[in-house]
Amino acid sequence: MAKLVISLIGVLFVFYWVLRKPKGIRKILELFSNVAFRITLSFCVLYAISYGAGYLGVWVPLNFASILIVALLGLPGVVLVVCLTGFNYFFL
Repeated sequence: MAKLVISLIGVLFVFYWVLRKPKGIRKILELFSNVAFRITLSFCVLYAISYGAGYLGVWVPLNFASILIVALLGLPGVVLVVCLTGFNYFFL
């Protein structure tokens, strides 16, 4: 019970600290929306590549690690994931 109360006080303190500055919450929400958009877009791109590569018999991984790589790196991340998949398929 004590851990729950301490955790609740900590969460309330963080909410108070964020809400105290109006510009701070706007930046945080903008950051969260940008990250959510990038993750969603990278999922859609990897799903399309995986669907297309399925006709060739190649399996492109669609997991959280590959989605984060594509979300952080963008187009070079897509190339990296596809090259690693091709290397794994053709050489190992």
